[in-house]
Amino acid sequence: MKWLVIVIFAGMTPEGNKDLYVFTNPTFDTQVQCQSDISDPAVVPILVEKVVKENGPRKIEGVVCMLDTEFKKLLESFPKKEKGEKV
Repeated sequence: MKWLVIVIFAGMTPEGNKDLYVFTNPTFDTQVQCQSDISDPAVVPILVEKVVKENGPRKIEGVVCMLDTEFKKLLESFPKKEKGEKV
């Protein structure tokens, strides 16, 4: 199991959901490592740059660490979408 960094964007989608950005690199072996990384002043600008590059400038509600297995369970709890549709 690995810990993932997950960005939660502010606002809601038209379906009433939250948009997320999931970092698959880096991943962490412990929650402490993950939390340390997302609160490190030297690392935060690097994470923000990647999120903005891929999503444009958007307001962020929060950044959390979550186990990859728990994130997969969360995704599976949502109705399935057709390929190419936003989740």
